[in-house]
Parts: sequence; C-alpha cells; structure tokens
Amino acid sequence: METASQSHEMKIVNGDILYFRFIKGNKVEAYSVGLQQCKDNMVKPEVTKIVVVVEDEDTMFSSDMQDIWLMTGELADANGLDKWGVVVPSLEKEITIRYLVNGGKDGVRNYDSFISDDETEVMEWAAS
Repeated sequence: METASQSHEMKIVNGDILYFRFIKGNKVEAYSVGLQQCKDNMVKPEVTKIVVVVEDEDTMFSSDMQDIWLMTGELADANGLDKWGVVVPSLEKEITIRYLVNGGKDGVRNYDSFISDDETEVMEWAAS
C-alpha cells in the first residue's frame, strides 16, 4: 500500500516495515489523516517494524507533536512491533526524539529503537 499527500508519504516496505515520511513544511494538523493511516497499518499482523522519516526540524517539537510521538510509541508497543527506526533531519534533534520514542519520562518500551540522520542506515537496521 502506498499513500502520498502533502503532509506525508506512507508505504509498506519488504512486507513488514511501515515506512512513514513527514514531509517538510506542514503544520501538525496536516498530519491527522496520515496518522490515522499509520495507526490503521500498524495494527496489521504482517507489520512488525516502523520507520519514521522526519524532514522538518521544527514541526516535531511542539507539545502536540510530542504527544503524537508518545501515542505512536504506545500503539507500537501495544501491537507488538519489534523495531522503531527514526530518521532525523539533524542529530541535534536526536536526544528529544530518543526520549519520545522510548516513552518519555515514565515510559519503557518493548521494541528496539534506532535513530540516525542516515535513512539508508535506518532502513538497513529495520530490515535486519
């Protein structure tokens, strides 16, 4: 399945990796349709990994977007995903993303995570 819109691109890669790209320049509200599609695909039994690519340095750090990251992690954990890889626009943002992907101040997740600014590296990790 592949979906493209102004705010995101989504597809399933290698049969088990949900690939979701936040396209640069969108407000948080623009992701609502894509996030629902992401949720719908994350619950499919063949999906065991997720890779999120973030193009925009600013969008992901509002409190609303942080809540979305935490909710996505809860959903990934609840659905038994094994891995969550994130491609960040710069490693300056890695600490915040790592904190969110791992569940915030109270969270401990059951999936493995990997964060890098190199999309090829993240995709290879997810596929391994």
